[in-house]
Amino acid sequence: MNYTPIQRLSDPVPPTPSEPPSPIGTLSPQLPYAPATVSSSGETRMILALDYGTTFTGIAYLSIASRAKEADPDSLADDIRVLQAWPTHESQKVPSEISYSPSPKGCRQWGYDIDDNSRVLKWTKLELEETRDRSAELRTLAETLYGLRLMDLSETEIIKNNIPRHLAKEPEDIVKDYLDFVSEQTLDEIVNNVGRHVPENIPIDMIVTHPAKWSDRALNSTYRAVRAAFNQDLFPKIRNVSFVTEPEACAHYTLREAWREDHLRFRKNDCFIVVDAGGGTVDLASYKVVSMDYDKKQIKLEQVGYPIGDNCGATCIDRSFEKHVEDRLGQEDWDKLTDASAQDHATGGHSIVKPKLRMLHSRFEAIKHGFDGKDQKLGFPVQLPRGIGAEDKPEKGILNGAIKITTEDLREMFKYSVDKTLFLIGQAATQIEIVQKLKVKKIFLSGGFARSQYLFDRVKAFGMTRRIDVERGEECWSAVARGGIIKSLGIYTEKPQLVRSCPRHYGIKVRTQFAAYKHNDVSPEMDVEGIQWAADQIRWFIQKGDGIFPNKPLLATYDCHWSMKASEFPSTQNTKRGAAQPVGEVFRDVVFIASAQEVAPIRFNSINKAYDQVVTLRCDLTKVPDGQWGEYTNKQVGKFLKFWVKVEIHVFEKVEVKITSGGKVLAAKEVPLGPPGGGSPMIGSASIH
Repeated sequence: MNYTPIQRLSDPVPPTPSEPPSPIGTLSPQLPYAPATVSSSGETRMILALDYGTTFTGIAYLSIASRAKEADPDSLADDIRVLQAWPTHESQKVPSEISYSPSPKGCRQWGYDIDDNSRVLKWTKLELEETRDRSAELRTLAETLYGLRLMDLSETEIIKNNIPRHLAKEPEDIVKDYLDFVSEQTLDEIVNNVGRHVPENIPIDMIVTHPAKWSDRALNSTYRAVRAAFNQDLFPKIRNVSFVTEPEACAHYTLREAWREDHLRFRKNDCFIVVDAGGGTVDLASYKVVSMDYDKKQIKLEQVGYPIGDNCGATCIDRSFEKHVEDRLGQEDWDKLTDASAQDHATGGHSIVKPKLRMLHSRFEAIKHGFDGKDQKLGFPVQLPRGIGAEDKPEKGILNGAIKITTEDLREMFKYSVDKTLFLIGQAATQIEIVQKLKVKKIFLSGGFARSQYLFDRVKAFGMTRRIDVERGEECWSAVARGGIIKSLGIYTEKPQLVRSCPRHYGIKVRTQFAAYKHNDVSPEMDVEGIQWAADQIRWFIQKGDGIFPNKPLLATYDCHWSMKASEFPSTQNTKRGAAQPVGEVFRDVVFIASAQEVAPIRFNSINKAYDQVVTLRCDLTKVPDGQWGEYTNKQVGKFLKFWVKVEIHVFEKVEVKITSGGKVLAAKEVPLGPPGGGSPMIGSASIH
């Protein structure tokens, strides 16, 4: 949540992406991979694992009876269940897809149960990982405006419920809407298969998996969406939430299965790589065997390096297929296929799949999953939707309303995903063998994309060149969700640390540029540069309900400046550079607010002293370092000065607010994480540095 552009204390500042987070929930440097004990209380509880993927989502769960404290914890993993009863389908996973289109057939409009004539949003998970790209932002704005221009809000469309609601939703909102359906299905599963009173009476701990390279913003968006969907209305006893990386969860499941199948032939200092190849991302984690004891069934592991990954999963094949079809059909038929004249358009990265294109993808799925790289002289015909490709084009492979996909075409479609996966594996193996000077013994391949025989054969061929064995688990598609349960149990590993919900909103009082249509109850103030501002507004940087992750404080920074007439200073002196410099004490205040209200107020006069804490940080601007202030001239007011400062808010065990300039602290204050004193009025002031 870093805000870097120089702005006034109230200017809107677009967020820049965070650096990839340090590993969360990763194995400690000397972690015993051996049976651990269940919690000392031996309480009856349930563990729920959510593997929200780019293309598919999985749920695993485990009920633990109080008597389990006396059992072998490893045997508990035999009772892990995977939710398979999805609407209209029995499957280990459900598509991560949702539609806001009305369904004449009464379909539920998510997962497998989406009406054929619906516009489908898919791959939304990738949009949680926001990137700062000016051209992409401008393109998003243009697409949004174009979509709004095409919107038909006539009575007929409103009655049909045919309003493109996705235009008003952020990716986090869409993920939350989708997970609402998943949580309701999970509740039905527990009630039907475990007991109708379980959700109301049994504590539920939840573990959520995420890609290895996942930014702070994406982690927080995922956490907020999960907590909103798996809420206490559905699960009154839900309590702890923890996170684990997808490759680590995959590693725990894979190693346990390999041990049980007696495939674990490791010696001290042997290394292995776990490759979780999913729909959107391919994530890798590498481990070294510190010690082995086959009699006691104990293995100590050390993680080698950091998890790595990239957005090179099976969705890239789908996109390559689309590009291939577009090139073959030509623009006119492609526009028909994608319904280019429709009123709603994808904005940002929301991948909206129109009905005809969705139909074409469904026909391609069987070809994609069955492709093994071997030559098929007859090719693979894909029937085009009616009205598209009606004219035969033999040179383009279009005959009788079908487009022919050759083996070479498929190799080209798979090329980026497979080559990038091999590159990541090579990168991990090289780091182990060259930098660590150790031997890679095995590669464990898992995830939905791992079911591809072509990918598996290519990875095996790569392993042979380096004398590395490659294995693929039987339950590779559900390995991440199952591994999340094993991680949460603490079997062969340490238990994950918990994620806490931020108990309050944190922000500062600001001025925003005056706009009569939204500040009609405010008298504008004019600054020295002639700009009108609405005072006493509040800008929130950290929200109530944001996730506070283990060993990773929430951080928000805001760059801003004050402007004032030079005559406001009691005296000035000339520096060697010939510029005027303020002398004496010149103060400006930053007002910090912490609010426990559910809906954060947007005006300072709306704060509630029973819920909100106000702290004033007074800054002496004569302490601003050289280079962080400057003198300017305006025809209307003459000389004026600008002082650049940064507001920093750190949230972890407590909240620290600092005002800095050029790295120098001008004022600072610490406040409790939650409301002190049971919500009594809280007004304070800051220390001055």
